[in-house]
Amino acid sequence: MEFKVGDNLCDCTLIEFCGSGAYGEVWLAEDAIGTRIALKIIRNRNSYSERELNGLKNYKDCNHPNLLKIRSVKITDDAIYYTMDAADDLNCGRGKYLPDTLANRLHKFGRLDGREITKMLDDLLSGLEELHKKGLVHRDIKPDNIIWVNGRATLADVGLIANDGANSLVGSPGFLSPQVLAGKPAEASDDFYALGKVIYCALTGLAVSEYPSLPAAVTISMDANLNRALRESCSHPVKSTAEFRRLLTEKKPVAKAEKPLPFKLLFAIIFIIALLGGVFYFAFRKTEKVQLQVDSVPETVKKLQEKHIPQPIEIAPEDEKKLEQLQTAEKDAADDLQKKITTLFEKLGFFADNGKLLPVLLDYELLTAEQMRDLLWYSNRNPRMVPFAGAPPRTNKTLSAVERQLVSVLMNYTPDFDAKAVKARQLFWRKKTGNPQQLQKAMLTSDSLMQAVALDAVIRSGLNSILRNKQLSANDKKELESLLKLRYYLLTPEMYKLEYLGNKFNNLK
Repeated sequence: MEFKVGDNLCDCTLIEFCGSGAYGEVWLAEDAIGTRIALKIIRNRNSYSERELNGLKNYKDCNHPNLLKIRSVKITDDAIYYTMDAADDLNCGRGKYLPDTLANRLHKFGRLDGREITKMLDDLLSGLEELHKKGLVHRDIKPDNIIWVNGRATLADVGLIANDGANSLVGSPGFLSPQVLAGKPAEASDDFYALGKVIYCALTGLAVSEYPSLPAAVTISMDANLNRALRESCSHPVKSTAEFRRLLTEKKPVAKAEKPLPFKLLFAIIFIIALLGGVFYFAFRKTEKVQLQVDSVPETVKKLQEKHIPQPIEIAPEDEKKLEQLQTAEKDAADDLQKKITTLFEKLGFFADNGKLLPVLLDYELLTAEQMRDLLWYSNRNPRMVPFAGAPPRTNKTLSAVERQLVSVLMNYTPDFDAKAVKARQLFWRKKTGNPQQLQKAMLTSDSLMQAVALDAVIRSGLNSILRNKQLSANDKKELESLLKLRYYLLTPEMYKLEYLGNKFNNLK
């Protein structure tokens, strides 16, 4: 059934369509006395509508100014309908109603001021504290689900709220903690992880898939406490709202003031300063030549002078030998990475296939890290890892164990390519003439960016095979992680250099 403006549902009149998601659609409506409210419609009584209903049941006793108020619930054979407080109008009545959500604020303004983020977090933490007190976890904190109602930041979308310890993988890509992705039960710390990612989006204006990169215009040091809360909540579990608030408010300890100098020492220093000042004065005036005798310096000051004489740094012979070896090793890091890549490509037969791979790589279309995760999350097509136009094909589904493992693996090794740089390199090699096999070999032994593209093609082919077979063995996972790591190093060679040098130093004797 399709709904339109003017329809009457649940004793409400539909005013404006606000949007739809994986689980339903939301309308701005008016009740019988003209109060503006939001109406959510979950169609089809399937696992998703059941999950939404369970979320509503879990949430029914929650009542807090920073938790969205549910006004009424109606269940029919076709759908679940429920009304709730409507978000403020970000357009302030000028033109089309625009729900005041964090996602819409970021779309409209780019990013938020640090003080505005801090106020938002204060509101959200108050709501979360109430939710967690009741033994519940939200499980879907993200910019779309943070709305302002009467000027207060409020947690919305109650459909995934569950008891602490719920053991199903639900939520939004990028905001799921590593613990949840690893299959562990949901707990309060997972909400704080998502809140940390929300800070990242609000502070930088970037999508969560860009984490942890920072735009050049953003100076995180200006919002040091926000940066600390972001960094800490995303690197280790934060257990409570009190702990999160401490990250936002605690100041670095101020160094203790030094004890005042003893009177005799202070007098001696003043005496020497005055004496030296007199020496410099008379020397400058050339009235007479004064020479300061060491014996005339008080004993206390001589001790101070001796104390501050810099001492030479001594390096043990074995450490000096290690340093020399490391200087040589730094030059070898790039060669070692290329050796690994060449060995892999030889094993795959890339240098003996008569150049058949060349046209494939020159027309290769990249998938971003976010697109790859979306295909795992929402799509069921086969093959899965192929580019698409527009939004990814979305299917309501629950991730399989294999898909969940692949999402977890890809989150660790998915730096995005510079698409313009890849196109430029493809154009460069497309203009080359000669034997295809020789060109292919030259490209895959000299061009690190095109080597990364070739590795990406191998990785995506492997992912499609795993998804087709619906099986991920321990060996498959190990090989996939190895390929992803190699691609990561090709795109970030400085990281490989650091690891290479670290291994070299550990092995030095």
